[in-house]
Amino acid sequence: MKVNKTQALMLILKDLLEKKEIRKEKYKDLLEIDDTRFHRYMQEMRAFIANFNLDFEVRYNKALDKYVLIKIEDFYE
Repeated sequence: MKVNKTQALMLILKDLLEKKEIRKEKYKDLLEIDDTRFHRYMQEMRAFIANFNLDFEVRYNKALDKYVLIKIEDFYE
């Protein structure tokens, strides 16, 4: 499915908020993008979260090969 950058970021954020984790390969195929573009989208997502001081962050779990949404207070407890 061809979408613009804003739509892609909104879809990724929606899924992260709902599911708490995502896999890169699913979104590369769904959005018809390559590794580089997906990586840039995740950088945008992290910048958005940091700029607006949201109480969560997105981390990549290499062992599980997933991006995971972590609430800040849960991480430091």
